Amino acid sequence: MGLSPKLYRKPYRGADENEIRLEFQSHAIQLIPGRAPADKWDWYFLMQHHNVPTRLLDWTENSLVALFFAVHEEQEPGKECDSAVWAIDPWWLNKKLRLGVTGPILPEYEESSQHLPGLEDAFDGKEVGRQLPVAIEPPHVDRRVAAQSSRFLVFGKTQDLTRSRAVKGEKGKGARVARIRIPSSQRPSLVRELADCGIDFSAIYPDLEGLALNIISRWKEYPSPTRK
Repeated sequence: MGLSPKLYRKPYRGADENEIRLEFQSHAIQLIPGRAPADKWDWYFLMQHHNVPTRLLDWTENSLVALFFAVHEEQEPGKECDSAVWAIDPWWLNKKLRLGVTGPILPEYEESSQHLPGLEDAFDGKEVGRQLPVAIEPPHVDRRVAAQSSRFLVFGKTQDLTRSRAVKGEKGKGARVARIRIPSSQRPSLVRELADCGIDFSAIYPDLEGLALNIISRWKEYPSPTRK
């Protein structure tokens, strides 16, 4: 499996991102409990954190959060397979793009407009202007963004980072993208150890959904009491 955002994965290959953005913004405003998103990037980050298909790929600065998502990945019973944690150097990636900036870009940077046209421009035919994805740091538009120490790659026309020249051309010590395999046999023990460290659904999703998921996960496989 490569590194592709949800919009570029098989179930959504025919999806129109601009239509999705418009529909989300039109209907979501009444459902937001806190402050409304301030600009198009706020909306985009909010879409991603509520599982709407976008060109964003989630990353985190917290290695334990990354491990949490790897070991909690849904798998079909009886067909369990190994998981993985990916690591990337965002400064290296953005340097490859020759953006003229150091490190991840911010939404207000001029360079960010090449990856996300305004809706009006998008419907007028303006397309994403870059091939490679760029590392971008989001504002804390949602409690989940903060809790998960979220960072993003926003993809351009390249659909799989692992197949891009930037990554395939880096070998050995020069590589700045790495895959760390998590054996399926280690997943249950890692789930327990992460919970002991306070990395559970309630910490990752600091809302009612996270509380419910945490209760479900603790009781789902709870042993039945033995009668005497």
